[in-house]
Amino acid sequence: MASENKGHLSTTSIRELFRSDSTIEETKESPMFDIWKMIKRPHTTVDPYTLVVKYRMARSHVKRTRIAERRKVVSRRKKRESEVKLESDRAETALSFDTALTDGDEHVSAEEYDFDVEDDTELASKLSHTQLLYLKGCKEMKVNPSSYILKALNTDRVSMPHHSIGSVGTKALALALVGNSDVQTVNLTDNDIGVKGAEYIAEIFHENNFVKELMLSENMLGAQGVQFIVDAIKKHDCIHKLDLSGNGLKEYDAEVIRPLIEDTTNLKHLLLAHNEFREHGGEIIADALLWNDTMESLDLSWNHLRQNGAVAIAEALQENSTLKKINLAWNGFYMDGCKALSRALEDNSTLLELDLTCNRINKDCLEKLIHGLRRNTTLKVLRLGLNPITPAGANMILSLLNEKKDSGIIELDLTGQLVEKSFVSMLNEIQSHRNIKVIHGPVRGQDAEKEDDEKALVDENPIIVLMEFGKLMGFRLMDLFSILDKDGSKSLDHDEIRHGLRLVNIPLSDESIDVLINKLDVDGDGEIDFGELIAAQMEHRRKMSFFYAAKEDEESLEDTEIGRVRLKLQRLMAKKLADNPEFKRQSRMLLEQMGLDVAVEFQKQKRDFDEIQTHIQEKAKREEPIEEEA
Repeated sequence: MASENKGHLSTTSIRELFRSDSTIEETKESPMFDIWKMIKRPHTTVDPYTLVVKYRMARSHVKRTRIAERRKVVSRRKKRESEVKLESDRAETALSFDTALTDGDEHVSAEEYDFDVEDDTELASKLSHTQLLYLKGCKEMKVNPSSYILKALNTDRVSMPHHSIGSVGTKALALALVGNSDVQTVNLTDNDIGVKGAEYIAEIFHENNFVKELMLSENMLGAQGVQFIVDAIKKHDCIHKLDLSGNGLKEYDAEVIRPLIEDTTNLKHLLLAHNEFREHGGEIIADALLWNDTMESLDLSWNHLRQNGAVAIAEALQENSTLKKINLAWNGFYMDGCKALSRALEDNSTLLELDLTCNRINKDCLEKLIHGLRRNTTLKVLRLGLNPITPAGANMILSLLNEKKDSGIIELDLTGQLVEKSFVSMLNEIQSHRNIKVIHGPVRGQDAEKEDDEKALVDENPIIVLMEFGKLMGFRLMDLFSILDKDGSKSLDHDEIRHGLRLVNIPLSDESIDVLINKLDVDGDGEIDFGELIAAQMEHRRKMSFFYAAKEDEESLEDTEIGRVRLKLQRLMAKKLADNPEFKRQSRMLLEQMGLDVAVEFQKQKRDFDEIQTHIQEKAKREEPIEEEA
């Protein structure tokens, strides 16, 4: 009888084998993610087939893999490569026991849990597998589950910034994400997750290769917490975008970051702003960039990069052939950094956007940078705002763009820089035959009151401003949208909207138009879609009801939002469109609707306009001798 049973396993022996194997796994389990020890395995059926299937699932999980060859990089030393994860590694991870948590799922209900108060909507009666894992984890760790997270687990994005969920809340979320194949973006910005939270997040990637974007900025991770994240990403290489900004990394902690740049092929976007890499850290990151051939954008703003660190980053740009965007704002590149950047711009043909905002770049530094710009035809966006380049420096770089017909620059940011009238004249000439956006500060001798009027108008609700502007000019915003939507996509990007508003002569500067558009783009996706416009129209109608109610009650219409915006807009437009007959007709009609004396208002606007013109002329006369002496 014993010989007959050699090739067969009884129900009891299979059960014992399953139990002994899980015991071995638990002894090999790392204490890194001890939530699995906290959750007891329920009793299982005695059916042999079920036991064998569960045993095999625990030993070999189904996983979607990436098939791609790493491009060979010619370098001074052999580049380390990410190792292929062996199947045996799966048996050693604590995450192999996630099947234990699914037993008895059908008996779990959302009604058993006390949720936070961030959403009072009724939860779905049927919960998914990952939602159940999240609820069980919260129950074991005695934390209130977040109704927002619970619903987001069935979408492609879990975004929970500024909620201070801590390491315990992170643990519950990580537990749910282990077996989740829907979520691709995890945003835990400013949640105080700490080193332990980073440890739990890192453990997710032993089983989950579906998350592509991970935002962990402002979480006090330090070098130790970042090390957990880096090790996991280096090993599994599945993340496309990673944000580790503001995590207290110091100068020599850049060594922790090095493998992210050197040893990954799928990481395209890396954000490291608001740390303190300084000189030596800049040199380490620069050395890593020499061996990277896949990264597309890098944010090193607010990192105290200066002297040797700044020069090293610039020299790395000279060799790197894949970076398209680099943010170096709020550092100290100064003269040496600009010289090195000039050499880099001569050779680099892939960089499209360079941000040097607030880098102590004066007119002399700008001259060095311009040498490289003269030989570059591919850079599209250059940001030099908040640098002391002087009005002469602003004229100098604009003259370069005017002379260099093959320049690729389509956006120049000189935020805060005072410019001369000659600068504005040259800019208008350039824009007459070339599509270029230039942001600059105030114009010497320009009407300061007009700028105040613009600012006051932009501070208002953008919906009301644009709707009322359409009324003043005799068109509907919906009609303008339809005309501009040439491809029938039911959406417009910011450039299309800006172009359309320029066509209808909106009396605002490019900077003010951008502010309006950004406020109008509610979801921040870079486009205004038809749905957002419909919502805007409904909002305007609601405001109009308040306007009419105030009119019926004989209250001051200027105290309503519609009335306030109308007056601000009408007065600003009177200065720019005084000779436009359609504007006059519509303006007269709206003023009469508000019960204001049309003749008095027009006379007041004309008087204001004449006073402004006289003031400008007198100021110009006073400044003439000074300019001649200069």
